[in-house]
Amino acid sequence: MPVSLLSQVPIFSALSAAELDSLAALTGRLQVKRGAVIVTEGTRADALYVVATGRVRVFVTAEDGKEAVLAIEGPGASFGEIALLDGDPRSASVAAMEPTELLVISREAFRELLEQSPKTATAVIEALAGMVRRLTDSVQSLALDSVYRRLVQRLEEHAVAEDNIRVVPQRMTHQLLADMIGCSREMVSRIMSDLVKGGYVTVESDRLLINRKLPPQW
Repeated sequence: MPVSLLSQVPIFSALSAAELDSLAALTGRLQVKRGAVIVTEGTRADALYVVATGRVRVFVTAEDGKEAVLAIEGPGASFGEIALLDGDPRSASVAAMEPTELLVISREAFRELLEQSPKTATAVIEALAGMVRRLTDSVQSLALDSVYRRLVQRLEEHAVAEDNIRVVPQRMTHQLLADMIGCSREMVSRIMSDLVKGGYVTVESDRLLINRKLPPQW
């Protein structure tokens, strides 16, 4: 699995089969339980990680303990590249949302790969540029969009097509959604309750169904 999974990671997509084999030989595995913190904001970086199975949340924590969720990542996602490149402490924490298996690539192996493969270095730059664009969009959304619009954007980002409806295929609590869009859990609960009553969404035990186009305003 390591080779096939690594080939799907954007920053490694330019590697040849031989290069992927060499990288896979240097890759370790890590099994973590639900709730386990994989990396902690402010600590030294010694590896980057690729999600093999499971889901993780990327978040930052304020001095008062309040969390802001920057992203939720699943299989094929990588994290930890930035701190390996600039040598500064981790800029965010990452925790497992369910039992998760990770591939682990050491700092030394990653830096050596970048030196030997210009295509991978370019892919890393492109991936980081995409990250900056997404963060810029998030800041713009926080500054200009209503809570409702931010909530709809997050639901649409995580939805996939299934038959004639769109499905968010994982359980997302109201607190998690609130942490993702920068508002209170009570506000998310009120909006979701209205969407359910209006027949726009159906909440099941392990997923959410978007039955029809969500209204532009709440």
